Amino acid sequence: MDKIVDSLSQYLRDLDSEDIRGELTRRRLLYGGAAVVVGRVVLSGQSDEDQPSIEEQLTTAETQFASTATTIDDTDVTDPQSIWKLRDEVDTAVDTVAPILNQDFPNDPEIEQRVSSLRTAKEYYSIFLMSLAEAESTYRAIDNTEIDVLNHGVDTDLNPRRELETTSFEQSITQLADAEREPREITSQGRTLVPNQQAVVSSLLTQREVFERYIRAQQSYLDSATAIEAGVRAFEQSRFDDAQANLLDARDSLLISIFESGRSYRLSTMGLTLDQYEELFRLREEGVSELLAATKESVSESEQRSVANTALNKFFEARDLLPI
Repeated sequence: MDKIVDSLSQYLRDLDSEDIRGELTRRRLLYGGAAVVVGRVVLSGQSDEDQPSIEEQLTTAETQFASTATTIDDTDVTDPQSIWKLRDEVDTAVDTVAPILNQDFPNDPEIEQRVSSLRTAKEYYSIFLMSLAEAESTYRAIDNTEIDVLNHGVDTDLNPRRELETTSFEQSITQLADAEREPREITSQGRTLVPNQQAVVSSLLTQREVFERYIRAQQSYLDSATAIEAGVRAFEQSRFDDAQANLLDARDSLLISIFESGRSYRLSTMGLTLDQYEELFRLREEGVSELLAATKESVSESEQRSVANTALNKFFEARDLLPI
């Protein structure tokens, strides 16, 4: 074995360096040339005949938009949790169709009509995406403050009613409503390329109202907590007039039975549904009413203690609804 290694080493030393470089150069040219030839063969094989025809491309675009329209129609657009699903669906559709429309088409009346409908649908979906972006921005702002509100209660400087708004979202919905088109403008080959436009606008307006209710619920949570805490403190110190004034403020700030729709919607797993907010406010209202009754001069001290315990139990029940 050693003799073989020594012989090979000597052979390599005896080789002229120029011969080695020449051999390497020939090999590079050979393999490089082969790669170029193969590459050219592959590229030249992608002829126009292998490209989808105009008919096939338009059918692909129409199928994509029609499928997206069906998905939107089958989705509860009012639910804030649907924002991301819808955005991904519409984004994919627009990204698929846009390159197809970005080419020259033959002067054929039928093709021109199909292209026109697709472009109108694409414009609609682009505006819809702007509405979804505003919905997401509104959602995140309200979601972020809700966690702080429920975590800190009266120990926060938050003012949801002042700091949160849905105006931009509402304006985007108005733009989407203004973009509504006649059925003939967004129909191609017998297929409707956009969802039920009026239903989408109506659902987004309801979603905006859900956001508004969350803002009001957060504010009510804070205002009532502050007033109840002050009222309980005054009651414990036998300052019944002050207790009564604070408890009346608390009752006035509580939102009872205002959530006509969207009750089961939730912004995050760390927050409350509107149903749960309503239940929390109901329990607080019951506790406030108990304490108010105990502030009357005719109530004995033992009755006051009993009623106060009942009221505190209601407040604890309300607190137990919090998921955090």
